[in-house]
Amino acid sequence: MDRSNLNRLPTVALNFNDLASVRSIIRAYITYTRRANKPTRERDEQMHVLESLYLRLANIPVNVGDIALLLNVAEVAALDCAIAGFYAFVRNKVSPSRERDETLQDVERLRQALARMQ
Repeated sequence: MDRSNLNRLPTVALNFNDLASVRSIIRAYITYTRRANKPTRERDEQMHVLESLYLRLANIPVNVGDIALLLNVAEVAALDCAIAGFYAFVRNKVSPSRERDETLQDVERLRQALARMQ
């Protein structure tokens, strides 16, 4: 077994614009989910995880270039749900355009990167 791989953590490179996008996705998903879904223990736990992650992202200074953000399993799973929900919402509610399609491609790339972390 290659010992150099033992201490490597899966990472996703995010710049400030990516962080802003992820924060927006999380906030939109939390708002939509609270309005559209009845409260359950699972939903409330997921909202708590996303709110905590949102606060962590919001506290990253503006002048930071690229950042390595460690995510636990619950955060990766909750963020995956938020991204999938955002993707579905935009795909169904926003008229097709080049900008919409490019945004969805970027969001899907981020989601795939998160999937590789699990």
